[in-house]
This record gives sequence, C-alpha cells and structure tokens, in this order.
Amino acid sequence: MTAIDPTTGASKPATLRVIFILNALKILLAFGFFAAFQFYGLQVGEPAGPQAANLMLYTMLAYMLTFACIVASILKRSITGIRAAIAIDFPASIPATAVIGFVIAIISMGLTFTASVRAFFAHRT
Repeated sequence: MTAIDPTTGASKPATLRVIFILNALKILLAFGFFAAFQFYGLQVGEPAGPQAANLMLYTMLAYMLTFACIVASILKRSITGIRAAIAIDFPASIPATAVIGFVIAIISMGLTFTASVRAFFAHRT
C-alpha cells in the first residue's frame, strides 16, 4: 500500500480531455493564421496583411481568455462555467468568420452534455 491513493475523486473522462485539447488546438491554429497573415502574406477573402493579422490576433486572445475560463471551470468542477465559456467562445469567432472556431465550439458544447462529463462535474471532492 502506498501513501498516495489514486482512487480519490473522479478522474477526468476522455470527452472532457477532448474538449480541452480541441480548444487548445484552436488557439494554436489561430496563432498559425496570425503568423501566416503577418509574415507570409496569406490572403483569405477580403482582409489581408496587417488588418487580417490583427483580426486573428484579437481572435486568438479571445480564445485564450475563454480557454482560461474552461480550465478554471474544470478545476472548480463548474459545468455552468464551462458551458458559459464555450458559449462565449462561439461569438468570439464571428469577427474573423472562423468556421473552424464555430465547429469546435459546437462540438465542445455537445460534449458537455455527455453522461461522463456530467458525472465528472456532479462529483464533488
């Protein structure tokens, strides 16, 4: 027997990890688009150059703020908090017309309604 008991509390379900990873990857993707607009002259649609880079920078910062709220909600086991952060994340994608951001927000919101995620948030330590 060890002094550390690995069975205390509920472990994080795979679906919650998927939510975490998808939102982290969304930040990296926004940074990639920022770098492509800023340094490599990528043009997608009307905004180009510094205007598009600034738009992606602001979108990335919004994603980072909502990601911090998602992490805090997971640590506090607040299902309302994680759903609110994801709901705010959706309109953050509107100015940049970030379709991938919309899709990830919808998938993340849907995953919060799975039984394993609801059970994780229902379990209090």
